[in-house]
Amino acid sequence: MKTEKQAAKGKAIPAFTTEEEERRFWDEHDPSEYFTDPAEVIIKLKSSRKKMVSVRIDEALHDELKAVAARHGLPYQRLMRELLRQSLAQLARAEKREATPAP
Repeated sequence: MKTEKQAAKGKAIPAFTTEEEERRFWDEHDPSEYFTDPAEVIIKLKSSRKKMVSVRIDEALHDELKAVAARHGLPYQRLMRELLRQSLAQLARAEKREATPAP
């Protein structure tokens, strides 16, 4: 069994026994409470195959994304994927809260 690990300056991340357990955890928790450095947020799972997509973004946004990724020693496309993943998880959590009736 994996041991619990402490993220730098954040809450302790529990030990996961399966990837599915880890996915559920991150779907229900805010990564910013566990990580303080965007480079730490890259969760390396034995991921499924990736699909190439084409997205048009402003040149300034592209430059900013590349600069942030470079500061953290990451490829910018990996950072972009993780930011999308986090945003979708956050949106799903918000939708789940809205759909849950108040007591």
